[in-house]
Amino acid sequence: MRIELFVDDEPEPRATLDAPAQFELDTSRLPDGPHILRIRASEEGETPGVHAIPFTVRNGPGIAVFGLSDDEVVRGRIPLLVNAYGSRVGDTFDPVRAETPAPVPTWAWVLSLGVAAFGLWYLATAYRDYVAELASKAPTAPHAAQAAPAGASEADRALGTQVFGNYCAPCHQQAGTGLPNVFPPLAGDPVVNAADPSEHIHTILHGLQGKTIGGVAYAAAMPPFAAQLTDEQLAAVVNHERTSWGNSAPTTLVSAVSALREKL
Repeated sequence: MRIELFVDDEPEPRATLDAPAQFELDTSRLPDGPHILRIRASEEGETPGVHAIPFTVRNGPGIAVFGLSDDEVVRGRIPLLVNAYGSRVGDTFDPVRAETPAPVPTWAWVLSLGVAAFGLWYLATAYRDYVAELASKAPTAPHAAQAAPAGASEADRALGTQVFGNYCAPCHQQAGTGLPNVFPPLAGDPVVNAADPSEHIHTILHGLQGKTIGGVAYAAAMPPFAAQLTDEQLAAVVNHERTSWGNSAPTTLVSAVSALREKL
């Protein structure tokens, strides 16, 4: 059985072999682009058989174009990014030469921003939980003990703790330490520990701003709570603050709060 090999429309066979046979196709002299390898097998006195194999030669540099697709309909000026890359036997692979720089797609920017936003939210949430955990584990030293006013009922003590937690702790903190240079501490505060609770009551009723305490000027405003707290609630929270965190000032009565409120 005789085998003849042709490339494209060559009139003469590139090789003539006896089946079965091995053959090395040299494409180095073929131009880049599509070609057809035609194999014709024939036996004397019989009809020859033909088998065609399309293939593409790419010996020259590869070419990449960004900005124009196959069969795309365009108009006007079109900005293109063109790159060419190639290799020879013995070359070391170089990603910079082989890769075509292209703009980062919009979806990648959106995904990156989404991941960054989630990361910031996660860090903020974790930090908030960490601070809350530290506050819950604050040492219960004598100066931070929740001492109750003498003679106060369990209900009054519970009311004072509740009111302080709802209205005061966000700024002055559960341990009465405040926030440095932002909100003053109540532990050891001269007004909270004064023998006469009138100024203490007056501050909660009317609010306060721009006062210097212990040499520190606090610019943050304390809002008035006259419209939010009843006399019972205000008296309870005043007594809570005056007997907690090491404070041991005289407590007040609901009637004293009512009298000061009437002077508004």
